[in-house]
Amino acid sequence: MESRNVLKFFTLMLLATIFFGCKKSDEQFEKKLLVNTDYIEVASKSNSYSFEILSNQDISLATDVDWIVFDTAALAKGKHTIRFTAQKNEDEERSGTISVKISDELTKDILVIQEAGLVNIFYVKNGATGNGRSWDQATDLVTAITNSTSGSIIHIAAGTYIPSKTITNGESANAGDKTFEINKNISLIGGYPANATDGTVANPQLYKTIFSGKQADGSESFHVVTISAPIATGEKVSIEGIIVKEGNATDRGINITLNGNQFSRGMGGGMLIGGSTVLLKDVDIIENVASAKSGIAGLCAGLYVFGNANLEMQSCKVNNNSNTANNGGGLWVYGSKAYIYNSQVNNNYAKGTAGGVHSYPNAEVYMYNSEVKGNNNTSFGAGVYARENSKIFLINCLITNNVTTSANGGAGVMLYDNCVANIISSTISKNITPGPGGGIFRRQNSNSLTLINSIVSGNSQAGSSTDVDSYVVAAGPLVTTSSVLGSKAYNSSGSELTTTFNPSTMFDTSYRPIGNNNPALQSGLNASQLDLISQSYNPVLSGEILKDINGVSREGKTIMGALAN
Repeated sequence: MESRNVLKFFTLMLLATIFFGCKKSDEQFEKKLLVNTDYIEVASKSNSYSFEILSNQDISLATDVDWIVFDTAALAKGKHTIRFTAQKNEDEERSGTISVKISDELTKDILVIQEAGLVNIFYVKNGATGNGRSWDQATDLVTAITNSTSGSIIHIAAGTYIPSKTITNGESANAGDKTFEINKNISLIGGYPANATDGTVANPQLYKTIFSGKQADGSESFHVVTISAPIATGEKVSIEGIIVKEGNATDRGINITLNGNQFSRGMGGGMLIGGSTVLLKDVDIIENVASAKSGIAGLCAGLYVFGNANLEMQSCKVNNNSNTANNGGGLWVYGSKAYIYNSQVNNNYAKGTAGGVHSYPNAEVYMYNSEVKGNNNTSFGAGVYARENSKIFLINCLITNNVTTSANGGAGVMLYDNCVANIISSTISKNITPGPGGGIFRRQNSNSLTLINSIVSGNSQAGSSTDVDSYVVAAGPLVTTSSVLGSKAYNSSGSELTTTFNPSTMFDTSYRPIGNNNPALQSGLNASQLDLISQSYNPVLSGEILKDINGVSREGKTIMGALAN
């Protein structure tokens, strides 16, 4: 439906010259009215919506229901964006008609369907055919998602679920366009036993609920899960206890318009989020690919987030995803914000840039108590890659064993083109590049880097380089507070200490600081000092800054790096 609306809109633009660029006599004058849609679906919560019209006569608006309210009901001739509010629905699904009129003979009607305001709860089992109102009457997953309304909760039993419904505006003949499409702010909770009954409690570690993009004929979904729910105050999409695997992002030249955003087939093999507020909890996005299987090669095998979306991840894994043809292995945040807690982005691969985490462009990524480990690529930023006016915070994070084969450098963290990085109580070690800055490399233009209570040491880079390096002399501000850079240690005032750090003897196998005269044990910041630092940021940083990567309190401790126990 939306693709048809877009086509109508462009038709309006093309015909504008006919309407207003040609002069006719009164006898030849013909009244014309074009509207870019004849059907609008709206949520149950009160919200504003719009459509486009073009007319060579003055326009009046009317509706046959009292829950549709216009910003204005009369307009002069011309091209206009018509805005209206659909007021809150607390009952069953309802419909109304908007009439756009320029004369008694020429009126266009738009059907408005508002979802039910009743919050429905669904129960899902593999192959079930019930009404979904209980475990005994469980339904299938596609039916539950289709029949859900904003605020609905869908409980899902263990098993493997494969998308069977074509994405809105997709091609039904192309199996790749089959996806679990979430276009409403609902909750999905997996991890219940396959034989769940009333009172059963979810345990996703024991009962695996798998969303797989592998179709019966061997083909793969372009995205296993696609989220396009509109951003609305107090609402979000919540997914918990689910494994997402075996998607294949490819054919990047094909886009589908959903909720005003262009969703590319070739972005996000596991999950694609556009213009939504989303919470992922205990969600594993694993073993997805991006490839050149068809059309233009895909970007980001695992999870792609775009369109001013807001993502929060808790105890998630974006692991073992592989892009065999292009940039982006694990997670890509594009023009959006991501808040990541107690999670992993490990063992991903990209034949290009950004094996693990990509923040590009104009993106913000806040990572707490998380690992970025064992990612590989062939170009910039194997572990964490921030580019083009992006901002990253790494707090209590372990960035290790990331490898790039490129001489461009930056195996652990790379900053490129006016980015800002704040690295607090984190450890960056054993990352490998044949180029400069195996730990952190600032590449293009000015990139601001702040290191607080962190250790960047024991990385492998070109012999003429160091663990923290830059491409140009005017690389941007570098602030070092109570941190180790290579063998050098600095106190809370940023002054170099006389004691030095040796990564081969002052780390144990888990990168915990050990040994006598270790500046990383003696000259770090305690919880009170870190709390003051957290208050200096706007917005204030999470209270997780007072703990280490394993949740151990830093109270009374002066230990640098991700591990304080």
